[in-house]
Amino acid sequence: MEERLSISEITPLTTEWTCKVQTVDKFRPRDSRDQRVHFQTIIVQDVNEEQICVILYGDDIKRCDNLFELFETYLISTAKVRNPQPYSLHIGQFEWIVDRFTIVESIPKTNEKEAPLPPPSRLSAISFANVEQQPSGIEFDLLAVVANCGAMQYTADHTKRFQEAIEETSFFTIWEDLASNEGIELLRQVRQLQEYPVILAKRIVSRLATRYNSTILINPLYVQATELRNWVDENKKMLIEYTVKSSAESASSLNLVAVDDEILSVSSIATQTSSVSSVNYNMDNC
Repeated sequence: MEERLSISEITPLTTEWTCKVQTVDKFRPRDSRDQRVHFQTIIVQDVNEEQICVILYGDDIKRCDNLFELFETYLISTAKVRNPQPYSLHIGQFEWIVDRFTIVESIPKTNEKEAPLPPPSRLSAISFANVEQQPSGIEFDLLAVVANCGAMQYTADHTKRFQEAIEETSFFTIWEDLASNEGIELLRQVRQLQEYPVILAKRIVSRLATRYNSTILINPLYVQATELRNWVDENKKMLIEYTVKSSAESASSLNLVAVDDEILSVSSIATQTSSVSSVNYNMDNC
């Protein structure tokens, strides 16, 4: 009989185990830097909010296309456990390989016999005020409100796509797939729907730029993000006025305008374990 274990209790020597986890991050499939391996990385966490990477390869990526949805709960049984590979994210001591022999069972939110895991709260987000103190190259997370979106831009040689985000006097540069995918949705929400999504930008660096292993989660179901979402709902009129001001000269490029004290006070609604701020993101579709 398979034993229910937490992530920390599972090692390469553990047999016949099941672990209840929730998906908290999901990358698009990509190749390793030497182009030899096509894989997908998914980060899950258990009831104790301990995290581990789940790795899919080849045909298993398509086979699991309807699994590992963000913030959904799953029972994973007897996945292969190994040490992280050179191209992997080193989230924990080990990583799990899910293949056709692995059992992955979805736990619906309406399941009466097996309750899904509650919304996550584990975050390592910092405030914008602390960004400049971060050592060069060190990755960190930001939880923020998207207040405006501008146009897609390209490098001088037209080989790379990017968008610049403005927060007070800082620019946040979002590159390639993130600009083309999450950027499209953020532009739609801000410009078309006049919504102001909360985002969690994960694994960015001190120059406020995304990297190959960065992700941007839109309206994530974290407890802290819900608090920030409530603030947005209460201050939507002010955010609309700010969007108009920062877009006054051009719909495709943003203006760096003075930020009201009321916007800066967003961070005051955060819990003691997390810092949040408002940010003006410059994003567009391709």
